[in-house]
Amino acid sequence: MFPIDVRICMTQQNEQQRNRMLSLLREGERRMLVQLAGLLRTTADEINAELEREELMDSLEQPITVEYLNGVVQHHLFERKHKGDIAVAQQILSDYQSELEALQAAQSQSEQSVTTDEGSEELKSQA
Repeated sequence: MFPIDVRICMTQQNEQQRNRMLSLLREGERRMLVQLAGLLRTTADEINAELEREELMDSLEQPITVEYLNGVVQHHLFERKHKGDIAVAQQILSDYQSELEALQAAQSQSEQSVTTDEGSEELKSQA
C-alpha cells in the first residue's frame, strides 16, 4: 500500500483532474449551445428568405421562428429517444413531470423561505 501522504496527493490530483474534466465539459456544452442557437437563427432566416423569394411567405400566419425550429429539434430528439415505443415515451414524460413537480416544490419552498426571511427582518426593523 501507498503511504498516507501519497494517497492524499493522489486523491487531490484525482479531484483536480475531475474538476478540470467537468470544467471542460461545461465549456464544451456552452459552445455547442451557442453554435446551436446561431444555427437555429441562421436556418430560420434562410427558410424565411426562401419563402420570400418563392412568394410563399403570405401563405404563412407568421415567419418561421427560432422557437418553431427549437420545437422541431425537441420533437425529433424525443422521437429518437423513445424510438416509437409508446410505453417508453409515456415513462419519459412521466419522469419529466416528476422532475418538474420536484423543481416547482423546491422553488416554492425557496420563495416561502425568502418571504419568511423578509417578514422577520421587517418585524426586526419595526421593533
